Amino acid sequence: MKFFITSVATLLCLNSWAVQFDPILQPYLGRSNDNRIVRTVVTFKSSVDFSRVGSVQIRAPQARAQMQMMMMQNAQRSQAQFMQTLGQWKRGGMPTQSYSLWLINGMIVDLPVKELSKLGTVDSIDYVYADSVVKLIAPVEGRWVAPSQMRDEPQFTYGLQKIAIPEFRKAKPDALGQGVRVGVIDTGIDASHPDLQGKVVAFADLVSKKTEPYDDQGHGTHVSGTIAGGTASGTAIGVAPQVKFITAKFLDKNGSGSFSNAVLAMQWVVDPDGKPETDDGAMLVSNSWGGGSPSAKEDPKDNAMCKAVDAWVKLGVMPVFAAGNSGPGAKTVGLPGGCPNAFTIGATDSQDQIANFSSRGPAIWKTGSFVKPDVLAPGVKVKSSMPGNKYAELSGTSMATPHAAGVVSLMYQLQPKLTVEQLSNALKSTAAKVGQDPNTYGSGRIDTLKAAQALGLFRARF
Repeated sequence: MKFFITSVATLLCLNSWAVQFDPILQPYLGRSNDNRIVRTVVTFKSSVDFSRVGSVQIRAPQARAQMQMMMMQNAQRSQAQFMQTLGQWKRGGMPTQSYSLWLINGMIVDLPVKELSKLGTVDSIDYVYADSVVKLIAPVEGRWVAPSQMRDEPQFTYGLQKIAIPEFRKAKPDALGQGVRVGVIDTGIDASHPDLQGKVVAFADLVSKKTEPYDDQGHGTHVSGTIAGGTASGTAIGVAPQVKFITAKFLDKNGSGSFSNAVLAMQWVVDPDGKPETDDGAMLVSNSWGGGSPSAKEDPKDNAMCKAVDAWVKLGVMPVFAAGNSGPGAKTVGLPGGCPNAFTIGATDSQDQIANFSSRGPAIWKTGSFVKPDVLAPGVKVKSSMPGNKYAELSGTSMATPHAAGVVSLMYQLQPKLTVEQLSNALKSTAAKVGQDPNTYGSGRIDTLKAAQALGLFRARF
């Protein structure tokens, strides 16, 4: 039976090997009589220096396919030696399984604890990570709410009002997210909800391997409603109601998942059919989960989650992450939100006040400090969809993040060739200033209308 490691920690270089092991694995090294199967995630030394390779544009399918092929070929070359070694181990009677992760040039490896130290003898391996538990960034409060009375002109949630969606729709009535594919990595989705019907184009269940979309926790349905919900409740709840979802469920009904499944989900959403030449992947991904915090002893380039985020950016995929609900103290932003290239979202209330729970920066790494969050969005008492045709008001940076993801979707519809950097800069430079400390308030609360104007998507001035 496979068992899982339940902590998150930084890496430690063991003097006896060139390979670096997660310190959580240290107590298990050298246990010659332990036959339990343990899951690890190993990464490999690359033959390509991707730091010197530029990112692709979001709607450039051929360039994106070429970048992905480069990543896949790099992984194949880097992992070839270890694949031969695995074959020798299997022929020698070792029970082991593996799955390649081209997104991070890594591999999921299951093997007996007593054989764990053998990974330290493989020259092509760079790091060995424990398959730690990854958690949902759970709402700090919530309550069920009844649908509103239908009106000729539906009301907008306060969150949509705060980020100027009513004004944006008046200026651009046809800009509702058409043609944009949004990845959501979470607890799943109730695709039969009246606000979400017909919007799921791909679904992967890494928990129970079901083929039809479902959500046994509720969180994924709530964030999806904020991104793309309609007006079935009498209130407009979604920022971009005509986007399509690529939904990956890796968190169970308790909001718990594994590090390995998180990376699998991150890889799947950018290429659901496994064919780089097919333009079917997410253009942006909304994420409200994580584990651990940045470490001043670690280079983010050595962190597997940050490697995945960096790979998304290389592919032209906007990585939208919740900052976490561990505020108001400093240095409380979690991972992957604390990765340098993550576009990290904190939470405000209806009065544009920072939520007390919203995690603060800076994100401190061995290579330096990074301001986090990047921007803020409404995240207190946000009304959205819940499984079973229900609605709830929830609070958390998980509720702020889909507001930002929806705005990104609108920008991509109007200008598909925006790079991640261009869009990130526009959203930050046009955000409404609501406080002074950048590691509390980021650049401010996002403003859809001003961001579109800054990107040249409107001729008129507002």
